[in-house]
Amino acid sequence: MADLALEWHDDFQVDSTGDLLVVDGDDEVRQRLERRLFTAVQGYVWHKDYGAGLPQKVGSVLSVAAIRSIVASQLALEASVAPNPPAQLTVSANPNNAAQVNIAIQYWDAATGVSVSFSITT
Repeated sequence: MADLALEWHDDFQVDSTGDLLVVDGDDEVRQRLERRLFTAVQGYVWHKDYGAGLPQKVGSVLSVAAIRSIVASQLALEASVAPNPPAQLTVSANPNNAAQVNIAIQYWDAATGVSVSFSITT
């Protein structure tokens, strides 16, 4: 089912006819995963368990392994991510900027079984 196109650092987008742009498939799942990872812990009044709050954790005393664990646990909560095979995560700190963490995610779509990958730099 399609959802509104809403990139994390952007605003709503419009299509060529002026209607709100919608996304589905891999782009929709990526947007949902980014929203889940970037939303502050207890950031939704009516859904206190939603969100990992990654932006608040980057640059703190958390290790790369702790960030990897948080991302893995959030991916496991997303229905569109197949539990098997497990998602492959690579988390690395930027040696030149302690406040920057790179996260590469490869997961398998629960409906199609297709491998999907994307990366996030926080």
